[in-house]
Amino acid sequence: MPSGSFDGLSSGRRILLSTLSMQAGNGGVCAVARMTAGALSQLHHVTALACQDPGDYAVGEIAVRTYADRRLRFVLSNAIETARVSRVVYDHTATARAHFDSPFWRRPYALWLHGWEIWEPPPKKYVRAIERASLLLANSAYTVERGQQIARGKHVVICPLGTSTDEEPLQVGPSLGPPTVMLMGRADELFAKGHDLLIGIWPDVVAAVPDARLVFVGGGSALEKVRSLASASPARAAIEIAGFVADERLEAYWQRATVFAMPGFAEGFGLVYVDAMRHGLPVIASTEDGGQEVNRHGVTGFNVARSDRPALTDAIIHLLRDRDAASRLGSAGHELWRTQYRRTNFERRLLTALDDFLKAA
Repeated sequence: MPSGSFDGLSSGRRILLSTLSMQAGNGGVCAVARMTAGALSQLHHVTALACQDPGDYAVGEIAVRTYADRRLRFVLSNAIETARVSRVVYDHTATARAHFDSPFWRRPYALWLHGWEIWEPPPKKYVRAIERASLLLANSAYTVERGQQIARGKHVVICPLGTSTDEEPLQVGPSLGPPTVMLMGRADELFAKGHDLLIGIWPDVVAAVPDARLVFVGGGSALEKVRSLASASPARAAIEIAGFVADERLEAYWQRATVFAMPGFAEGFGLVYVDAMRHGLPVIASTEDGGQEVNRHGVTGFNVARSDRPALTDAIIHLLRDRDAASRLGSAGHELWRTQYRRTNFERRLLTALDDFLKAA
């Protein structure tokens, strides 16, 4: 999109975007940072820092300076660059801790809130970073509601996310092949995305749909635990663990899927839900996190309580058996993506949310 295309928005600011990471494929927070960089660079001059990444690189036309988790160097560079810009945007409360205001000047900053980091009582160092922010950007109303004790009284703007592209995928709609449920996401020690739940119910799913397949895509620190759970399941022959898959190979997995399921408890938004909608797949999320705000129950899929395993099993069986129902929900999800969750939808929301903050004297 050409520079200056968002009529009426302020332009021409020098902005520092200070992040944990901006390397592609490094998780949802990183994806939001990359999309934030792309949106800001349409109208402003952006300097970008990434604390954890090794080796400098570029995101589009933005040069990203990296610090390989050498935090003192990052903090010092952040302070120097803050003095050279008019506004700062932080991708996470962890990076906002590095913010420095001189006695002779102050640089207001905006801060992304993603969810988990403010849902539980956060450490005081995070609370201070939130309290000092001029603007809080929240990825969902659910994130704000769960973190209301932290965000109360602050200037909070809800800015729903979107996919990293506007492009239509090669295939839209559930696969015509074997009935397949896919979870795409990193496996952590808490099984926050629901890997364990899906493995636990899979024998019942296979009993009802004998050729059903369960596919896990994504790496993570607990991937071997996932493998152990799967190998101990009576339905292990129907469970595939792909592990980390490079971006250029992901499309093949999307094309195999009938249903996308991620019954988690830690998503403030869940970018992968809208990616599933982009691909025209029905979505199964939980009622315990922000996925229920993105996935419209009964319209684009189903939101099921994690404690209700029979309901989760029934929802999956229903969609694997009834391809017409799966297609209807997937089509509604694709339309929702097209009108609400494309990259340009997100960029417009973000630049509008930041406009007053950026143009203030």
